[in-house]
Formats: sequence, structure tokens, C-alpha cells
Amino acid sequence: MEEGLIQRLLSDGGLAALVGSRVHAGSRPQGSALPAVVLHRIGGGPLYADDGEAGLDEARVQIDCWGASYGDAKMVARAVTARLSAFTGAAGGVMFRYVMLDAERDLREGGANAAEYLFRTSLDFIVWTERQGS
Repeated sequence: MEEGLIQRLLSDGGLAALVGSRVHAGSRPQGSALPAVVLHRIGGGPLYADDGEAGLDEARVQIDCWGASYGDAKMVARAVTARLSAFTGAAGGVMFRYVMLDAERDLREGGANAAEYLFRTSLDFIVWTERQGS
């Protein structure tokens, strides 16, 4: 599922103009260029109906939008939201039934000195996908 989200994000010209190919799963390489995007699956599993699994998976995906300035982080977050919010369709071999923005947080990450401080807008999406093989 994460690969499908990454493909969907990288196929957007506006977002690519901001971050290039800097869309990562799990972590941003230390010292890598900004702005950048990092995806984390932070929860989820199969959905169930009265008679068992319903053929869908639900996941909560945190997408962190990093920038050297608050404005950069927010610009990337707006581009990510525009690309994913209310998305239905196929991407990266995954059938997305619905993607919904659930929460947004603005954070600041400290370093050894003020010049190393980074800005992050963290987005939580609820993602429903078809189960593979369903």
C-alpha cells in the first residue's frame, strides 16, 4: 500500500517540482536535501463484517512533510493533501477505495543549534484498500 501512495505522490508534477524524488518510506536519510516527504504506516488491518473479513484493509498513514522553513513544510503538505485527499483509484498495483485526511499537526524539530531546526507538518490519512487477491 505504501508503494502505491508513493507512486501517486511522485506522479504529481506540482509535488515533484517541490520535492523531486524525495518521497521516502520510514525515514528521511540523514542530511538529505529538503523539502522532503516521509510516510509511516502507524496502524491498521483488515476490516470485518458479520461473516468475516470484508475484503478491505484500513490503515492510518502518517505523512511527514519536511522543510527548512515553516512555509516550505506547509507548501509540501498542501500539495500532498491535494494529491491524496478523497482519492479513489489504482496506483502502484493497489486499488484504493478511499483516502481521507484525518489530522494535521505543525511541529518543529530541534538540532544542535538554531540553524539545524527543521519544520514538519504531519498529516494523518485513513486509507482503505482492497485486499490483495480479493
